[in-house]
Amino acid sequence: MTVGSRHRTRWAAAGIAGLLVAAGLGACSSTDSGVDTGRASEHTGSSVDASQGTTDPSTAPSTEPATDPSTEPATVPVSDPADGAAPDVGSGVSGVGDVLFPDLGNPGLDVDHYDIDVAYDHDTGEIDGTVELSITATEPLDHFTLDAVGLDVSGVEVDGDVAHYEVDDPELRIAPDVPIAKGASFEVTVSYTAEANPGNISAGVSAGWFRTESGSFVLDEPDGTRNWLPSNDHPSDKATYRFTIHVPAGLTGVANGDLVSHETAPDGSETWIWDEQQPMATYLIQLMTGTLDVVDGTTPGGTPLTSVVQAGDQTLMQPFFDVTGEQVDYFEQYFGPYPFDGYGIAMTDGYIGGAMEEQGRSLFSAQDFAGGQLDHGTELLLSHELTHQWFGDGVSPAQWQDIWLNESFATYGEWMWLEHAGYGTINDFAATALAERQDGPFATGTPDVQGLFGFEVYEGGAVVLQALRDEVGDNHFFTILRTWVQDNLYDSRTSADFIALSSTVAGVDLTSFFQDWLYATDLPDTFPS
Repeated sequence: MTVGSRHRTRWAAAGIAGLLVAAGLGACSSTDSGVDTGRASEHTGSSVDASQGTTDPSTAPSTEPATDPSTEPATVPVSDPADGAAPDVGSGVSGVGDVLFPDLGNPGLDVDHYDIDVAYDHDTGEIDGTVELSITATEPLDHFTLDAVGLDVSGVEVDGDVAHYEVDDPELRIAPDVPIAKGASFEVTVSYTAEANPGNISAGVSAGWFRTESGSFVLDEPDGTRNWLPSNDHPSDKATYRFTIHVPAGLTGVANGDLVSHETAPDGSETWIWDEQQPMATYLIQLMTGTLDVVDGTTPGGTPLTSVVQAGDQTLMQPFFDVTGEQVDYFEQYFGPYPFDGYGIAMTDGYIGGAMEEQGRSLFSAQDFAGGQLDHGTELLLSHELTHQWFGDGVSPAQWQDIWLNESFATYGEWMWLEHAGYGTINDFAATALAERQDGPFATGTPDVQGLFGFEVYEGGAVVLQALRDEVGDNHFFTILRTWVQDNLYDSRTSADFIALSSTVAGVDLTSFFQDWLYATDLPDTFPS
């Protein structure tokens, strides 16, 4: 992702004006929200045992603002109390133990597929949704959780049977009537409504579902999906997706993957269905609505391109389609085959304050490309988000503190393209960034939440990659990058995995190298010779 407030040096160099993040919009840096147990709302209860949480809630970086109880969802029983006492739905913090976001993710669950059906009313901003999750239990479950914040849940079923549940932001706690065995596959269906307002996350910024003048878009990194979709909202769990999007007459609904069908009902309302058949992390979901045109094409090398632009903007955006195709073919030489069935660019009429690497079709603000001309800024944005398709989307971080595996690599990819396009040299970009690195409270490899999208992770991390390239040589360096994607495609990995692979490919133990360059706060002043 590229975001203005996190990239002030970059935007100044690129000459892009007006990319500071609008209040409450766009930026996805964040501290974790803890569990506000005061928000629990019984619906005949769902649960996850507190023992499933691996992090002490007292160590969470921050907590969400208190919520006015008057705004909480009403209690809705989903089974007759006469049938017997409701099962225990659990209590306490859930999560997979992410250092920065301890309540994200849900132990015991491996979601295989999401079938999402949403109707969006642009006039009211209301989202009426149903999601069916196909899940494999990774441990015995008599109750479990899904990540969910601010949702009005009206019903939960497990394998077609009504289940007890409890809305306890940031969790939806669920107790099936029959315990689920380890290794069993099961279906969970949740019906809910939400408002197209981004939820508050870390550092005072927002993520979730944003309204625009003509439609809407989602921007979910790092923990915004749970603001509009009950989900296992952590990058360690990838799944496939089907999206059914209902919008008013004349509007288009867009999501990741391939367009399966488009139907217009007798009343004029539109239904758009998209399939993403390659595993994807929740934060990479694309969902857009508005007056949009879908434009098909191919790269010079034959990779399909499906782009989405504001209606009537195809000619204006053609230079960006063309250079995107050239970039795909260029990066394949260094990173290996493009990792998905197709790519494209999506232009929202909303303000992002940067761009977002949504899987298979990166999201941009149309206003940043309104001039219709290629320049340093537009080519930087396009190349950065495209590089993410290999690094971040194809291979995702297993925990959020490993985000340098996304942003440092995408920054290095942008340096490569800018050199190729004649805007400067990698050596100069790297030298400038090295000089600007600062000894600080955290290292590139261990950011805190406020630093998650900061300079040390982006340019500072790209410096680490340049140092690695100098240390091992070009042949080993690009072999490492290609092998990283090839061996881990559609999965999530850690920095330790990358260090181990780098050492194997280079034929030398690089532990001390990464300790000096990635994990130290007392930083080297010069690159390896």
